[in-house]
Amino acid sequence: MTTETELTAAGRERFQVDLSGMIDLLSKHLYSGPQVYIRELLQNGVDAITARRALEPDCAAQVRLSVDESGELPVLTMFDTGIGLTADEARSLLATIGRSSKKDADLGVGRAEYLGQFGIGLLSAFLVADKIEVWSKSVKGGPAIHWVGESEGTFAVSELSDSEIPEGIKDGGTMVRLGGRYDSSQWVSFQTVKRLTEEYGSMLPLEVLLETPVGENDKIWSRVTVPALPWKQEYPDQQTRKRALSQHCEKVFGITPLDVIDLSVPALGITGAAFVLPQAVAPGSGQHHVYLKQMLLGARIENILPDWAFFVRAIIDTDSLHPTASREQLHEDQSLLIARETMGEQLKAWITSTLSEYNSLSRNFVQAHNLALRAAAVTDTALLELVAKTMPYETTLGLLTLEEARKDGQLLYATTVEAYRRISNVARVAGICVVNAGYAYDTELIQKLALKPDWSARELQVEDITKVLETPSAERELATAAAISDARQLLADSDSDVLLRNFEPATLPAVVLLDPDKLHKERLNEQLEQEDDMWSGLLESISLDGTTRSRTLVLNDQSSVIRQLLSSPSAELFNAGLIAVFLSAVSQSGEYLHEHEAEALGSSLELLMQAAFTNEKYQS
Repeated sequence: MTTETELTAAGRERFQVDLSGMIDLLSKHLYSGPQVYIRELLQNGVDAITARRALEPDCAAQVRLSVDESGELPVLTMFDTGIGLTADEARSLLATIGRSSKKDADLGVGRAEYLGQFGIGLLSAFLVADKIEVWSKSVKGGPAIHWVGESEGTFAVSELSDSEIPEGIKDGGTMVRLGGRYDSSQWVSFQTVKRLTEEYGSMLPLEVLLETPVGENDKIWSRVTVPALPWKQEYPDQQTRKRALSQHCEKVFGITPLDVIDLSVPALGITGAAFVLPQAVAPGSGQHHVYLKQMLLGARIENILPDWAFFVRAIIDTDSLHPTASREQLHEDQSLLIARETMGEQLKAWITSTLSEYNSLSRNFVQAHNLALRAAAVTDTALLELVAKTMPYETTLGLLTLEEARKDGQLLYATTVEAYRRISNVARVAGICVVNAGYAYDTELIQKLALKPDWSARELQVEDITKVLETPSAERELATAAAISDARQLLADSDSDVLLRNFEPATLPAVVLLDPDKLHKERLNEQLEQEDDMWSGLLESISLDGTTRSRTLVLNDQSSVIRQLLSSPSAELFNAGLIAVFLSAVSQSGEYLHEHEAEALGSSLELLMQAAFTNEKYQS
């Protein structure tokens, strides 16, 4: 007798697959959960019907599912009116991982009209059952068959007499039956099967029926599938269509959208709709429903739309994008790139049209999705100009658009929220318009605007503030010169300069202004001390000399606290007061106080408190 090994090339043997190990691999690493078995059963039924239609265009196209919960464990039965299987096909296709009927030579290799292409199919039912039974009658002829597969890795195929053929497949088709295990019976319960069948199969272009209990003892066949894709149905007018699609969005996503946007990529067989969310969401939270040939591929597909399009939830059907092996995500390939870019342009066109008019829709959209709008504008020149004219920004002179905020053709901005808050009060009093560009995409967006010929924008510098603040009189400068010099010397180790100016409010003793360029180069200097010779030459060429200060302490000469400080007869009290004013201003500007700075602030305040209670000690 010739063995399997002898049939192979000399010295070579065939791989053996441990079915229980394969099922464990499927459940833990390929599929997101046992629920996919319903999708695989539906897929096999739909593909079988597709194959039969190639031979019999007018054949019945129906899938029926029923659940029997009368026993100790529920039992699921599914019929399809598909092409059916012969005994040889059952042996070859139902128990061979990686072999799919969709690749069979009789049906065409990798035919696009079929849903499945990976040959895992029916075996996924072992995720919830220990035994799978299949009865099938091929419309191509031959006896009907009964295939029984066991989870330990065995199967048997037998031929049926005419009297043994189940009633539902006598004219051709397949019946599948499986019972839930004790540890997974909930996956085969009626309510779970109903939910999963509606989730995966409601859009399928054929009749899917579910046997549904009515009352205590009766059951009826209820249709799961809708007549047509919601965005392809005929409606009497656009208002009715929008209302119907909004209701579909409410059913699927649980939200009432601000608006509905049609999506279409004809070259890739993509149609669908995007629903504008009524409130803001975080970037990266896109969870779109994608159907492959009207079978749900996944309800959490994130890469179908551009990253910036997180202001919508989409429902999309495609017949040409490529799924992964689990059929729960999409392959990142050229087709997906084209689809994403095309639909992104359609979303941008909606944004442009919406923002071109001031109404409740545009107002609500801007209010809810200004972050997404900024993200989109970074990628598109036309949207960039539109955002500059319509999007309100926080500035030191109130809410203004970027177009309104640029004074004399130039836009000043702070790159962090902390930097903006540090100077906002002073800049507001001085009449300087500074844009808060400290949120996501803002700085990048403004820098892109600055590249346009008619735009000029730059980051706020210390000199922008100090040069417009009122300088004290010459007499006052002369009177305080020695104290300011002492202050500069005291703060030299903190890399801080000291200036005396007049500004409002008078209750604000001082502010600390940070020069971003100088701070950056200061950090380069610190890095220079730590780098080896290979990099030190390059860093030295862009480092600063030691005389440059990255921070400026601006003392308010209108403040009674500062006036008393500058006239203090005690050096010890002057030093403590200046350190307290400086570190308080640093803290109020949003900078973090290091441990030694916090200790210095505490010591200074302690000394000042002691002086307040024993002021005779400091009398001249």
